[in-house]
Amino acid sequence: MPKGKAADSWDEVYRRTPLKDIPWEEGKPSSELVRLIESGVVEKGPALDICCGSANNAIYLAKHGFDCYGTDISPTAIGYAHDKASLAGVRCDLHSGNAVHLTYPDSMFTLVFDRGCFHSISLADREEFIKGVYRVMKPGGKYLMICFSASDPNAYAHAFSEKEIRGYYTPLFKMLSLKEIPGDEVDKEHLFLSALMEKAR
Repeated sequence: MPKGKAADSWDEVYRRTPLKDIPWEEGKPSSELVRLIESGVVEKGPALDICCGSANNAIYLAKHGFDCYGTDISPTAIGYAHDKASLAGVRCDLHSGNAVHLTYPDSMFTLVFDRGCFHSISLADREEFIKGVYRVMKPGGKYLMICFSASDPNAYAHAFSEKEIRGYYTPLFKMLSLKEIPGDEVDKEHLFLSALMEKAR
């Protein structure tokens, strides 16, 4: 179980706030993830929902034929995730952990999905986080990352420009697409960047 101020802070959000009132808990899978999976460009296989929260996206992936894993720094969020997966009748390997220190084997995942994890990582940990995501991905695996756009004046986490995202993620990743998108549902007033990447080597 993660320890420290960051873990305590995230877990407090889930302990004190109803899921419906947590901005990133949309109650359904990300529309960007749905579009990606429906496009058929991602090979079915092991998938990781990183910073998964209550597992809306992990459950979607499990329902669509992926061997799905999810991790979140909040044990309370993972408790919700287990309950939701059980109600949905799907099997997901869900556990509480620190996204900066992933415990999965090398080259395990065909897909890593990151909806709001990267922009929550501190500056000091960003390089290690990116290297960790790279390490657990299979060669040619896809990484879909959604973060706050620097164009959003009201972002409540770190926000990034397209140039910054390219700077952080290359040369470890090949950028397949990078675009600005509006948020889904409760986050619709915010602007995000959606980056689809492939493990470069």
